[in-house]
Amino acid sequence: MTGAKRRKGGASSEIRFYPNDPDAPVGLQSATPVHPSDSEPSFTIDGPRYAPAPYDPGTLAFQYWQGEVALARTIRVWEDLFERDFTQWHDGRPLRVKLRAGKDLNAFYDRKSLQFFYDVDKKTGRTVYAAESLDIVAHETGHAVLDVYQPGFWSTPDLETASFHEAFADCSALLTTLTDPAVRRALLEEAGGAWDRSNQVSRLAEALGRAIYDNYGPGALSDPTRLRDARNGFRYADPGSLSPSAGDSELAPEPHSFSRVFTGAFYDALVQVLARALKKMKGDEAIEHARRLLGRLLARAIEKLPPGVARYADIGALMRGTDQTEEGGLATAAIEAGFARHGIDLPALPGEKTGRKGRAPKGRVGALSPLRALDPERPGGLAAMRAALHLPPSAKLVRRAAPLRSREGWREQLSHVHEFPIRHRSLGRLNGIIVRVPCGCTLIRGGSGEVVDLTLAPHPHPGPTELLRTIRPWIRMDAIHPTRGARAPSREFFRERKPFRLTAEGLLERVYFD
Repeated sequence: MTGAKRRKGGASSEIRFYPNDPDAPVGLQSATPVHPSDSEPSFTIDGPRYAPAPYDPGTLAFQYWQGEVALARTIRVWEDLFERDFTQWHDGRPLRVKLRAGKDLNAFYDRKSLQFFYDVDKKTGRTVYAAESLDIVAHETGHAVLDVYQPGFWSTPDLETASFHEAFADCSALLTTLTDPAVRRALLEEAGGAWDRSNQVSRLAEALGRAIYDNYGPGALSDPTRLRDARNGFRYADPGSLSPSAGDSELAPEPHSFSRVFTGAFYDALVQVLARALKKMKGDEAIEHARRLLGRLLARAIEKLPPGVARYADIGALMRGTDQTEEGGLATAAIEAGFARHGIDLPALPGEKTGRKGRAPKGRVGALSPLRALDPERPGGLAAMRAALHLPPSAKLVRRAAPLRSREGWREQLSHVHEFPIRHRSLGRLNGIIVRVPCGCTLIRGGSGEVVDLTLAPHPHPGPTELLRTIRPWIRMDAIHPTRGARAPSREFFRERKPFRLTAEGLLERVYFD
């Protein structure tokens, strides 16, 4: 294997590039290679590094540049939206990228690599390469980005948290696609001001969706024009109450299906901001305004979320609270309308615009005695933190080793993970399975080290019935490899469609997100 070396500068020859999906109307565009910088998290693409040139789709040389540019664009989108650099991935090593990992109509992220597959559309005879779609590359990279900011979301069996991982990855595809000028022009022309219709940006992974429909029929996918559509009408329900056998046109507990609720709410809020901006700005400027505003609000919510579980309503409330404190409420009405359309109830806004957990205006940090009292660096702060998290005085709180820094300060997390065995005769071979139940706190510190924002996820102390209810949907979806201590490359679990494995002790561990 020859790694794709990182470099600065170099040749500026143009390449050909899909800024959306191979089946999106915008089609191939000319692009200048975006060379990753040393300040960005590194990735290594398997195979030779091809000289930049306008290669044909279907060739490894084309896929090399499609993959490198799509990865670099996605990384830069999120660094811009988070307004901070992150220099490494979850485990601190370069992310390995496999452009042709084998035959399948899918792709995955496993904390060590991004792997993209390919297969033949049996109806058209065309080979569909996942690595040729910016939608898919930006989606899988989105999983990796979220894993940097919220590593506690990885192995939790909580259905809504796993679904949010998928929704964030789809939002990553939307926000990255909308950075391209050709996509913006094509979108404005296609929409014609009617933002309540599906379009080439809201439709995700069109070529892959067509191939899945052609190869496996309408039972696998209800609409051959896409894999998923951000413009949808799905409404929130308790994911544990949904049927695992529900089809693509219905809502199911499976994370890709249930993710559509949050993705739909986010997209609806974005296009409402866009529609309003178009009354004051030119088309390209209005799209960039809406993209960066909603993207920043989502990024801020991710930064503030405590470790543990992700709830759609909590994320929406954090987005709206940040909009109130940092953006003057520009997107508040759109967020409320978008989330309401998808059945996600947000709490009423407080009378004073101070944001979640009482974030104060600049210059008043010292007045935030509740935050100071919970600061683990102050006398008594750690004990107060344990009490606020409903933990005993002896409970261990683990501080994340490498806080994410910015010019204004830094972010850090303290977490506690309790491992609960679940025993019930109905579990069969999985009887005694051990699941992690996390809790903790996210602190945002200013440049002086003072806590300026804080969010808590107290320990839920679940009982046996609640734990059993949490794990049953995954069992019904046959998502857990039943052999304890099974060791194999991630690709083998992926081929068996088993995103979870069990350690030798029976602890539930996630293997990949696809």
